[in-house]
Amino acid sequence: MRLFGPIIFSVAILTILTLVNLLLFKYIDKTWWRNDRVRRAVKITPFIGLGGIVLWITGYYTDLGSIATFGSVVAVLVVVLLTALIISIPFSAIFNRLSNRPKKTAESVAPKENIDNSRRRILKGTAAAFPLITLSAAGGGVAKSFLDTKIYSLPIGFKDLPKHLEGLRILHLSDSHLGIYKHLDDYENILRNTEKYNPDLVLITGDIADDLNLLPEALKMAASIKPKYGAYASLGNHEYYRGITQVMNAFDNGPVELLRSSGKTLEIDGGRLYLAGCDDPVGMRRVEYGFLTDSIEKALTGRSGDDFTILMSHRPESFDPASEMNINLTLSGHTHGGQAGVNGRSLWSVFSDRYLWGEYEKNGARMYLSSGIGHWFPFRLGCPTEAPIIELTSKITT
Repeated sequence: MRLFGPIIFSVAILTILTLVNLLLFKYIDKTWWRNDRVRRAVKITPFIGLGGIVLWITGYYTDLGSIATFGSVVAVLVVVLLTALIISIPFSAIFNRLSNRPKKTAESVAPKENIDNSRRRILKGTAAAFPLITLSAAGGGVAKSFLDTKIYSLPIGFKDLPKHLEGLRILHLSDSHLGIYKHLDDYENILRNTEKYNPDLVLITGDIADDLNLLPEALKMAASIKPKYGAYASLGNHEYYRGITQVMNAFDNGPVELLRSSGKTLEIDGGRLYLAGCDDPVGMRRVEYGFLTDSIEKALTGRSGDDFTILMSHRPESFDPASEMNINLTLSGHTHGGQAGVNGRSLWSVFSDRYLWGEYEKNGARMYLSSGIGHWFPFRLGCPTEAPIIELTSKITT
């Protein structure tokens, strides 16, 4: 039953995109529609997508993970390519129409004809370039979603950082979505590759496994690198979607401590660090700021004095109330960085003031919003999957 919703959604999206493409080709850019190869490709492509969905269902219900993965990738690739065409066809149509525009006068001489022919070739080449570029980017985005996760050291500076926290290394894991696109061997490989950084603390900010049968082993793996100060987690929306009772059972019997609207004081080199975990409001459309604020307040109940505080919150919107509650660092996920980026920032930052990916600062507080280890939609363009090792430092860089 858990697959029923995604399957219906995939078929609906595939149908809508196919109809839009047909309308665009037939009525907006007829030049391409007159080409037999293009016309056949447009008609065949949705059936390839449906074939992928059938393989996805078959693999899921027969426990053949490789078939399910292959089928879902085929379906996703078709959806991405159809979307790319929808974006490119209107631009292509403009240049095709310009290239086919008749001359203003009947009088012409050879030089004029040569100029017009050259102009037409340029316009037709430009018209062809739009779909080629968008289709290449679309295919590349799907392919890049399967590249190795980026693991790197990320210094984050704080003015008045307590001396006992100087150089503390925190492995931040978020949004692994273990199941169809990321598997336990991928998770293990990521963790093994982080060991050379000697993380002191492992913090996991939700959406760990979409296949909850993988969750217990994933928690064991996270703890197996033996971080000096332990491994802790907060909940994401997918923990609720997949089955919160089973998730809680996995944490109750596992080596990673769950902080759910709760916190814990860690003793570090003779000093203290307060670690808090925010619960997740579950809903997708509207963020419950009151819920997040209430959860954070509960999580801070055990904090004493001015302890340096780190908040784990799957939702980056928690940063707003956290910055007002003397919380020094918030670690978040959820957005996957929009899965498209430029120069280390989400591409969608141009159109939105939402927290999407990277470092943020407010009222002296800091947040790192990870693009995540995995995804439920395999597409990454300029926004690689990541597992940063955050190093606390008193050195402030601009």
